[in-house]
Amino acid sequence: MPTGVQDLKESVEFLNLLLDNINSAVLIADENLQIHHFNNSFLKLFDNALDSDPNGAFGQMAGCVYAVKENKPCGETSQCRYCVLRKSLIETLLEKIPADRERFERTFYQNGEPVRKFLEYSTRTIHFQGRKMILVIIYDITAIEQQRRELERQQLQISQDLEAASQIQKSLLPHHAPEIQHVRVAWRFEPCQHVGGDIFQIQNDNPENISAYVYDVCGHGVSAAMVAMTVSQFLQSLHNRSRLTGKLFSPEDVLKRLDQAFPLDRFDCFFTIVYAALNLRSGHLKYSNAGHVPPLILRVDGSLEVLSQHGTVIGIGLDEPFGEAEHVLRNGDRVLLYTDGLTDNFDSNDDREGKTNFYQTLQDFNQMQTNQLVNRVVERANSLRKGLPPDDDMSLLAIEYIR
Repeated sequence: MPTGVQDLKESVEFLNLLLDNINSAVLIADENLQIHHFNNSFLKLFDNALDSDPNGAFGQMAGCVYAVKENKPCGETSQCRYCVLRKSLIETLLEKIPADRERFERTFYQNGEPVRKFLEYSTRTIHFQGRKMILVIIYDITAIEQQRRELERQQLQISQDLEAASQIQKSLLPHHAPEIQHVRVAWRFEPCQHVGGDIFQIQNDNPENISAYVYDVCGHGVSAAMVAMTVSQFLQSLHNRSRLTGKLFSPEDVLKRLDQAFPLDRFDCFFTIVYAALNLRSGHLKYSNAGHVPPLILRVDGSLEVLSQHGTVIGIGLDEPFGEAEHVLRNGDRVLLYTDGLTDNFDSNDDREGKTNFYQTLQDFNQMQTNQLVNRVVERANSLRKGLPPDDDMSLLAIEYIR
């Protein structure tokens, strides 16, 4: 050991200076927890000691709530037998079992008011004034513990909010396959760890027409879920109006109305959507696309048509036409609506290659029934992630036309 350090350790003046200026409370106590010496930080931590006997018991000097209320010394209150600090100090003295950064919490009187403190302490046996005593170092971690608990409370609140948002999102999805003549419907929804904004639905407009849509609100969490819910309510109101009046809204007209109702400067977010309408008697399919990934037609012969017509996303307010396109379905053809969270999983490094793999997967499973096809496509997407959770919701809605 260097001579300078050894000299400091042997210097009484240095040790007194050190004890009086460290932030930790230091005290020396005997087997009865009578305090024989303490430093200035002890007085700062336990201001009750200023008005107590300088050689009193720890409970009275520290302002322990039980010692003060019952006016009894350490070892005689109704709660002393449960005191982890007392038990630890006795074990240190009698069994030479030191404590290192052990935690305990207790209410102490501070400026005459009860205050909950969170403390850590370490103990060692020493010889002081010719007797074997206990050296106790107490660290005040009240501020740190309060911050930790506040973070836990906030995290719990966030978790509860996300769970509520998740339930909102699930409530907007189909609960069961609708019984609609001339179509067979299947879907699969795989939520990400965060709450996303994927919503899809299929609805019967009248005996001859159905409509379906899928939209994806930008962002995650409660705000995205609330916007998704509002959009869903808006679309439901249009659907109800159509059924009451008998007037069908064209896909492009629906998108125009959405763009007017959900401006970016009001909702601070945008969303993409594909809206399709199918005439069950003729097989005519009309659709309009606002910045969404293109819907697909998987023909009965295995060929795949990418429906590439599209306009800008909802909310930008460019006042440009979204456009509308029309195709004819034949018996056994399937219309596929989905979100980019699904295609991203087929190759996250190259969007173009990911789409190619996704399209090829659909053709690979073309001979399967619609519900089997949907499940196998999503299962392949899951397997390509190699056990990692999805970064975004994955949605796939398939509508098979049957004549």
